Amino acid sequence: MVNCDLLILENARIYAIDEDIVDQMFDFMVRDFSRFALQLYSKPSSTPQQTDYCMRMIRKPAVDEARYQRVWQNYVYALKGTYEMNE
Repeated sequence: MVNCDLLILENARIYAIDEDIVDQMFDFMVRDFSRFALQLYSKPSSTPQQTDYCMRMIRKPAVDEARYQRVWQNYVYALKGTYEMNE
């Protein structure tokens, strides 16, 4: 995941992506990664070594409700009506 993190951060700087967007992306990635680690941990077939690794991968993201609302209002909701589905 480290390589992915670096690519995101490098490109965020190059393309001047708002810091709120980048932080919200990492919020999603941490939650998603932790969810899959928990699923693997919970499998009866997981080995002790796997469960140990999984427990070390589970993290809670830095939650920032104000940031989430800014991203929603300024970037997501702002696109309402911009796109139309092809029929």
